[in-house]
Order: sequence, then structure tokens, then C-alpha cells
Amino acid sequence: MAAHKQPIGVLFPGQGSQYPGMSKILIEHFPWTKTLFEEASDAIRVDLLKLSLQGPSEELQLTANAQPSILVTSYAWYQVLHKTLGFRPAAGAGHSLGEYSALVSSQALSLFDAVTLVRKRGELMQFAVPAGKGKMSAVIGLDDDKVKDICNAASTGNDCLVVPANFNAPSQVVIAGHAAGVDRFAKLANGSDNPHWKARKIIPLNVSAPFHCPLMADTANAFLPFLEKINWSDPQFPIVSNLDAKLRNTGNVSSILKDQIDHPVLWTSCVQTLERHGIKTYIEMGPSRVLSGLVKRIVEGASTLSIDSLEDFQKLESFLKETQNAAS
Repeated sequence: MAAHKQPIGVLFPGQGSQYPGMSKILIEHFPWTKTLFEEASDAIRVDLLKLSLQGPSEELQLTANAQPSILVTSYAWYQVLHKTLGFRPAAGAGHSLGEYSALVSSQALSLFDAVTLVRKRGELMQFAVPAGKGKMSAVIGLDDDKVKDICNAASTGNDCLVVPANFNAPSQVVIAGHAAGVDRFAKLANGSDNPHWKARKIIPLNVSAPFHCPLMADTANAFLPFLEKINWSDPQFPIVSNLDAKLRNTGNVSSILKDQIDHPVLWTSCVQTLERHGIKTYIEMGPSRVLSGLVKRIVEGASTLSIDSLEDFQKLESFLKETQNAAS
């Protein structure tokens, strides 16, 4: 195990970070990672390597496909750092789906079990709410308490529920619920009647269902039996849970992951938990660099690195060797 001068946290992205070609560098430069994609594909009888290499985009973005594809890509990048550079983090966290990527990387469960779980999770979430009934939007420029107040004001009448779903960073919250509730939120947040409620921007999200809100309660209950079948192990490094932002060293988190589905993702608090444990350097594992941008808005003076390309790997190789030498 490599020793580093400062503790390093690993972050694993969630749904929406996928893109066709996201595994290309892995297969070209670390060909042994192909076996990870093959193992994952065999587990769910879906060609995840082809999906993550070629798409097409509309197939890859389906919740049931995106979740296992992102997981195996993120896990493969983690294994590249772990096996080739001896890297082991101080702690980890993942955004929604990314929590499963963190857990499999920490060896809390097997790759086979992780991919099987997130495939089923994706299938259940994808069809949880009839098309057009639910909606999600990103709210930019309002603090958490104001978003909560507007949600409460907008949630009036039948089929008009809207709640905060993702607390992603200061002044960046995603809301979810009935389409009518999300639309009513947008009207209230236009600032005409209540200027102090005016959002800088509201961006509707292209998702198949309103995730992380009470409309997913039946999905959460349906998913629990699949979680309870898993043979959990204690993680090799602690993981922060989305549900309550607590750092855990225990393996069986079935009830936590069940509740994660219909409760908000406390991402801001998760990163703050890592910071309280002395972590100000973070490596984002896998496609895109969404979490790196959020971390810089949460932790003052944070150092963020990503691994999604060969250039990224080379930078990390130099960085990890420098920190290891400094620690020895």
C-alpha cells in the first residue's frame, strides 16, 4: 500500500456522466481491464463494453444501461490506479449510483453483485413513474433553505409534490416530484411575487423518472430484497453515505441504499464529511468531471484531480509518486 503525505479521497460519479467512448482509453492502454467489462457483461447479459465504447447514446443513457456502464468504467479506473500505482485512498464517496462504484472499489461487495444490483436498480427506477407524470430540474442561485421553502409552497393539491432531491453544492440543488409540482416551483421562483425567491436559473433535466423523492418509495421497497441477498464485506476504506453523510466502515448497508432511492442525495454534506476527516485532495474516478467542479464549490482550497484519459493517468502517476516520496 502506498503512503501519501496528505489523505486522498476518491469520488465516483453518478448517472448523467456517461458518454459513448468513455472506456476507449482503458481498453487501449490498460487492456487487462477488458476482463472487468466482460465479467460485468456476463453478470447481466448486456454488452457493457460495446455500450460504453460505441453507444449509441440513446441506448447508453437509458437508466438501466447507464448505471452498470458507469459503475464498471469507474471501477476499472480505480483498479488501474490501485494495481499499477499501489494507490489506496483514505476514504471515498459516490454520487447516487456512484455510491455503488465506491462500495465495489472498496471491496464491500463483488463486481458481479454490484453490476447485478445497479442493473436491477436502474430497471426499477426507469419505470417507477408513468411517462410525463414526474420531473426533475436543477435550481441555480438559491440557498438550500429557500429551495425547501419554495418546495413546500409549491406542493399544494393532489399530484403536486416537489422536494429537494440532490444537494449538489452551495446554490445548486436539484428538485424532483410530480411534473405539476416542479412546474409550480419554477413559477414561484421566477421572482415576480417574491423577489427573494428568485432563482438565477432553472434547468429541466432529461431523466426517465423523478429520482430521490417520495415518488420512488415503491421502487425502494421493491429493491430491498435484492440488496438483502448480497454477501457484504467490510470495506477496505470507509465510504460516506448519501443518505446521512456519515462515514462508515461496515459492509452491510442494505437499509441505507434502500432509503437512498427515495431520499435526497446530501452531496454537499458528504464532501464536508470528507473534509472534516482531513481530506482536501480528491480524485474523481471515471467519466466526465462533474464532481470535481462541485467539490471546488464546497471545499475552499480543495485540490481535485480526475482520471478519464491517458493524460489524466500520467498526471496522477506523477502526483502520487511525489506525495509518496514526500511521505517516506
